Amino acid sequence: MGKRRQSKYWLSDTYWPGDFVGLRPSGWSRIVAWLMSKVFTPATELEHWIFIMAYIPEEGDYSIVESIPDGGVRIGRLSWYDGCLYHVYRVNRPDAADIGIRIIQEVSLFGRREYGYLSILDMLAGIVNIERAEWRQYRRFRRVNMRDMAGYMSKTGEICTQLVHDVPLRFGIDILPPMEAALPPAFMDAWRLRLIIEVTNGNNEGKMPR
Repeated sequence: MGKRRQSKYWLSDTYWPGDFVGLRPSGWSRIVAWLMSKVFTPATELEHWIFIMAYIPEEGDYSIVESIPDGGVRIGRLSWYDGCLYHVYRVNRPDAADIGIRIIQEVSLFGRREYGYLSILDMLAGIVNIERAEWRQYRRFRRVNMRDMAGYMSKTGEICTQLVHDVPLRFGIDILPPMEAALPPAFMDAWRLRLIIEVTNGNNEGKMPR
């Protein structure tokens, strides 16, 4: 079997263990990403989040760990997302490389966790409650921020963003702003506050996410 060619959209041997990737998936998940960008603030279409584990030089690929609806926490390959719009981030600290190694060591403790379906249900209930209260008081709807959602995330299972948040939190590293729910917009807040930094970004459409 010949070597698998890495997509030109992913830079080879660039990312560190423990870096995290926010990407806009394809198919039906892209519709979910678009809908969430209309409900939450700050808006983002980077709906799926994963950890980089290691570079595989002989294949020009990276191993990853992610939480997915049809399997919970799973190991995979970055090349499975070739062509998706993406951004790569890491913790904004001088010891980021050491933190990344610790993340990959700790993530195996999450290896049998199920997907966080209860968080999805709690999130939807939270949106309804917040908008209902807004309508009753002001006769309007509004964008929902991550502090609004902080009390509406289940501790049972792991959605993708909870996994990326919960692993470093095990050893005292909070990559998100205090009191914000571990949902995609919170990562945009973390980037604006310089809690995390952008390593690189790219896509095959010639435009960047909001």
